[in-house]
Amino acid sequence: MLISHKDHSDHEGVHEGGHEASWDKDSKFKMQKEHEYGTKVRLLRVMRAILDWPYGYTRRQLAERYGVSRDTIDRDFEALQHAGFVLRADNKHRYAFVEDQPYKELKSLLHFSEEDQLLLEQAIDQIADHTQRGQKLKRKLGSLYDYGRLGYAYLRKPHLTKVDLLLKAQKEKRQVILEHYRSSNSDAIRNRLVEAFHISPADDMLHAYDLDRRDLRHFRLSRFQRVQLTDQPWQYENHHHLISTDPFRIVDAQQVMVHLRLKVGAYNELVERFPLTKRYIEPAEQEGVFDFQCKVNHRFLGITNFILGHYHQWIEVLAPDELLDHLRKTVEDMHF
Repeated sequence: MLISHKDHSDHEGVHEGGHEASWDKDSKFKMQKEHEYGTKVRLLRVMRAILDWPYGYTRRQLAERYGVSRDTIDRDFEALQHAGFVLRADNKHRYAFVEDQPYKELKSLLHFSEEDQLLLEQAIDQIADHTQRGQKLKRKLGSLYDYGRLGYAYLRKPHLTKVDLLLKAQKEKRQVILEHYRSSNSDAIRNRLVEAFHISPADDMLHAYDLDRRDLRHFRLSRFQRVQLTDQPWQYENHHHLISTDPFRIVDAQQVMVHLRLKVGAYNELVERFPLTKRYIEPAEQEGVFDFQCKVNHRFLGITNFILGHYHQWIEVLAPDELLDHLRKTVEDMHF
């Protein structure tokens, strides 16, 4: 990242009369704010990580994940506990939030079962029977479902059914069959027998242990038709752990930092095709220009297709050199 160093020599020190320079006060205030917001953002990310994967992280793993000390995570846990959250550890010192009664009651109010939906539809018929407004309300009700605990609020029924069954299988630790999974890697459609241990509807992603391949795999929720529960219990729970996924939805334990600079057209294409990239984009100093910095898979899958597919847009690759070399070689290997 390019950084411009401005000469502040005319403003440093003190003004006549012994008053401290105003820029120095502003600078101290800014540093305090940056520290404050950095702590808050990390605390929210720690909370999100634990909510996304209960009993999935130890304190040491959280410290490594967010690049801080174990003591810092201890203080984060204390802050959460002071705020009324209850944390519990399993026998492997991995943490989860314990639901208290008020939270359970609130969640039960937010969650719509099929019976709740039927009662509400009957109530709508009582006050707006066969009217256009009543039918519209019932259509909205049919597409509404609460998944606040997963960070995903609005889902359609076919998707909801899959997520519900996966959550049930996860809770009961049962193996499932993903019916008619469309794999881009094998270019085939077939059933997959898996142990689903982490479901992320917001990312359209399922983390599971593949029984056929005897390995961890990520599956797109949108790429299989149905979920079939089996009576077989989990057999490989000791292998269940999250593997890094980049914003291009590529699973890779080896990731490298990339830095692109984009103009508006390229920015629009990137966030529309790969919505997860948006969190890693910030406005650059130049108006109408954006910086995209994050870790991606070391084979540069996804990001290569984006850059070469939108070469007519203004995209500058600032780092790393390996990405530039990869792009040159890819272009050389193309056959027209």
